[in-house]
Amino acid sequence: MQKREGFTRMIILLLTGLLIFPACEKEDKRIEEEKIKLQQYLDEKGYSSITPTSSGLYHVVINEGTGAGPAISDYVNLNFIASLVDGTVFETSDYNLAVFHNIDRDDKLYGPAKFQLENLGILGLREGLVLMKEMGISRLIIPSHLAFGSTDYGIIPPYSTVIYDIELLDVIKDPVEHEQNLLDAYIDDNEITVEPTTTGVYYIELVAGSGDLPSPDAEVTVHYKGSLLDGRVFDESSAASPLVFNMGSQNIIPGFIEGVSKMRKGGKATVIVPWSEGYGAQGSAEGIIPPYSTLVFDLELADIR
Repeated sequence: MQKREGFTRMIILLLTGLLIFPACEKEDKRIEEEKIKLQQYLDEKGYSSITPTSSGLYHVVINEGTGAGPAISDYVNLNFIASLVDGTVFETSDYNLAVFHNIDRDDKLYGPAKFQLENLGILGLREGLVLMKEMGISRLIIPSHLAFGSTDYGIIPPYSTVIYDIELLDVIKDPVEHEQNLLDAYIDDNEITVEPTTTGVYYIELVAGSGDLPSPDAEVTVHYKGSLLDGRVFDESSAASPLVFNMGSQNIIPGFIEGVSKMRKGGKATVIVPWSEGYGAQGSAEGIIPPYSTLVFDLELADIR
């Protein structure tokens, strides 16, 4: 009985091995194919003499830049184009380029991308950015083990080397100070003379409206357009679909509610919401609004109930 059980266990192990070995061989083959394609790319671009880092990242300096280099704890602001070694562009911060390659998305805010380096999931991108300087331009050639690995993302096949062309616009050591400087410049450029409230919200009335202010438990109907300080629109209502919410809602950012609370029916206003009264240090959950972002809302209070 014991011999038979031992023999059975041996057969199971052998069968398991037969299942594992082909999988390993297939993985090894994909890795080898990636290496061949990478070497072909390096040869075609004249990068064969470039020595990769110890991790396997290739850093090609296009323009060294003149500013400071970022630390892993810093925030950066950058433009980028991401592609495969065959030239397929799969992501970019440039809207027109995204449209040209048919990869534009409604859930993405195009233009310079701001984020903290240590929150980057792509290890090769994180490593490469630390090697750059502010106002520099680099091409980062990132093997799959430093990028998306063996996962199939559709347009990005498993075991794909990816190329990031990066223009590093800003190295942000103190994101709070950086955003305050941008806000101060916006206030000066637009000749805004009203004083902020105690929370830092600027309320600029354009049309007074009539009737009572909304009570804390009122339901309001609002037409709005939201943008960043640089003018990029991240969201807006349509004439047929205004925003309807209760003034006590926990799902609306505090600065937006504060602005509406100062309006009367039919009124129009511009409300500038500091990051602390908006989406905070993390930005919006879906990633459209960057961390530490001041928001500018054009509002019209259509109804109060």
